[in-house]
Amino acid sequence: MTVDVVGSDGSDGGDGEGGRSRRADARRNRLRILEAAWRLLSVKDPGELSMEEVARDADVGKGTLYRHYPTKECLMDALVRDGAHKAVQWMRERIPPEADAATKLRAMVALCYDMYEAYHISFDLLAGAGHITRDIRDMHDAEDGHEHPATLMIARVQAILEQGVREGLFRPLDPAYAAAAIFSLVSPIAFLKQRQRLGYSRAQIEECVVDFILSAVRST
Repeated sequence: MTVDVVGSDGSDGGDGEGGRSRRADARRNRLRILEAAWRLLSVKDPGELSMEEVARDADVGKGTLYRHYPTKECLMDALVRDGAHKAVQWMRERIPPEADAATKLRAMVALCYDMYEAYHISFDLLAGAGHITRDIRDMHDAEDGHEHPATLMIARVQAILEQGVREGLFRPLDPAYAAAAIFSLVSPIAFLKQRQRLGYSRAQIEECVVDFILSAVRST
């Protein structure tokens, strides 16, 4: 049974108890739609995703979906914003601000893998596939500052590397290049391919990757 509850004008509702109820219903619908889109992106390219199947998976009416997200580009834009919010929240919660750079780097690798498992590798599909997401990423970077999750993660890795150099734990290096290289190593697609080709568990891959990265950046 599908759900179609927001007002006919696309608003979340007016004042009073009825308005608050409609706004709550609208928030729940948006959450259901985004969760459905994340699930579907775990098994297909964004270019193959249809609005109809998002509505069906979210168990909402197509009218509700299109009132919240009038186009597929609007939905993908919302997913980028949602992914960025999740990435920032996880980094704040999981990376201890008082730790040294090596500890932070370990935590960052673990955080990446946790996010990939929680969102079924969807971040990489959203990050790298199809002209839709490239256009959205370029639009955010150029206009309103809502950066892509991958951009935020690479920036965090770069800050950790710069801290390590200041602390004398890491050798002098180009932090921008090194951060991009590290993220390529721990990206969702790299994680997936390592598991498929090597047959390693997540814990084994995480240990090998952290050891490899720290061996490459440590001062001698």
